[in-house]
Amino acid sequence: MTERHEIETALWEEFHRLNEAHFAGTLRLSELLVSTRKKYGGYCQPQKRRIVVSWQAFLDHGWDETLITFRHEVAHLVHPNHSAAFWALAERLGCPPDRKKALPPKDRGTYGWWRYAYECPGCHTRVYRRKRLTRSSCARCDRKFNPQFLLHPVKTLEMNVDER
Repeated sequence: MTERHEIETALWEEFHRLNEAHFAGTLRLSELLVSTRKKYGGYCQPQKRRIVVSWQAFLDHGWDETLITFRHEVAHLVHPNHSAAFWALAERLGCPPDRKKALPPKDRGTYGWWRYAYECPGCHTRVYRRKRLTRSSCARCDRKFNPQFLLHPVKTLEMNVDER
């Protein structure tokens, strides 16, 4: 079985390769962590020069998907948003253009990993969260907050028992 530190070492090697190949060695990364606390995907904190990827996602989906997630997060060091420039850079770094979402976590039991489900009144997209949203709008309908597309809680058969 692969150890977390082996994955971190391999991701550091990938960072250095990407940095030399695409940024002439100018990109800075202070911390790279494979976290057992994060259940899927990864995230980047550009201001801290920190990238975190999920150990569980690696176990569920393997090295290739972890590498795609990592390259996505490296692109966030340059572009903290999901702008067209971000997606162009992510594709140059090796993220497939058709993969704009991380793979979901493998089923964690009867009710899955999420506790809350929300729906957009405009496009009817469903959004699933572990934590309750207070006031959020649909990013597909408008990239800025727009009360017209305020996400509303929905009850589904898949919702956790304590949320029904």
